[in-house]
Amino acid sequence: MQMTLADGRTQTTEILTTSVDIRIQGKVIPTELLILKNARGNRTLLGIDFLTAAGIVLDLQRKQWYFTETFHRKYNFVKAPPNINALLTVDPEPHLCQLRKNEGTHLSLPQREELNSLLEKYEECFQPGGEPTPFIEHRINTRNHLPVAVPPYRMNPSKKKEILKQEIDRLLSEGIIEECESLYASPVVLIPKPNGTFRLCIDYRKLNEITVADTYPLPRMDDLLHQAKLTPFMSTLDLRAGYHQVKVHVEDQDKTAFVCPFGTYRFLLMPYGLRNAPATFQRLMNRFCNGLEDILALPYLDDIIVLSETFEKHMFDLKTIFERLLHFKLKANREKMPFCLFSS
Repeated sequence: MQMTLADGRTQTTEILTTSVDIRIQGKVIPTELLILKNARGNRTLLGIDFLTAAGIVLDLQRKQWYFTETFHRKYNFVKAPPNINALLTVDPEPHLCQLRKNEGTHLSLPQREELNSLLEKYEECFQPGGEPTPFIEHRINTRNHLPVAVPPYRMNPSKKKEILKQEIDRLLSEGIIEECESLYASPVVLIPKPNGTFRLCIDYRKLNEITVADTYPLPRMDDLLHQAKLTPFMSTLDLRAGYHQVKVHVEDQDKTAFVCPFGTYRFLLMPYGLRNAPATFQRLMNRFCNGLEDILALPYLDDIIVLSETFEKHMFDLKTIFERLLHFKLKANREKMPFCLFSS
């Protein structure tokens, strides 16, 4: 394609295209992007055609924007980050689907190249975003019990409120939660992590007390160890924020509502902390592995361990697992997935 540059010069370059879903404040806009093959670390530019398709109106004077269908809800512009790569969830260089130095150390060079090619072919399995899996929904059976509501906990100092606001904004932008009015309410707590950051948690204890237990069996660790055996090739698949790939049934979304200083929100995707969330996810994992009798795949919550006797069989097993990930519309977290470790 011939391009006209900003200085008036023309240049012939190869252009790639891809269709993606862009999610803004929970709204998904199907978009076709043009990609400059040799570009590195550039911002993505969205033009008038995108704003029109998304129904976005810019109020430049007030430095705000809004959707035409919800014009009463305004969003503020944000300042450009000093380092755009800090916003990327994927390394800007193409290392996502390449073996790391500590992976496949016992493989020959041709075997490493073959595995790299397989990972590149199924790169879509590792890309964040997308719709929740259509193979299961989470239900919250409270029978005829009256809604339970717990007032928000006090939160000090202001730094914690700032952290909470950032996390709320992230969950909103990723379509995991939305604002709501609900008779249910559970409080928010920020749990400190060893690295000094905080994890947002919802105290669902009152809701869990009135929730009918799902007796679906969870795997016993000793049973998994009994099924496992020493093999020359082992790979572990970790589902990216696994619970957030499962939709909460529409009739039960209000039950997940939580309150905080910034308002009331409910989960569209399954949150952590619900009584039956592990059972729902294990049921999904068992459905995922159903029919894989010729593959030694051990599911436990959001991990799947794949064990194979030969390299050729391991490539076949991984290909089958990747195909099933695409079919189930599940995404894996490449950063937490060691491939082709020597397990014997």
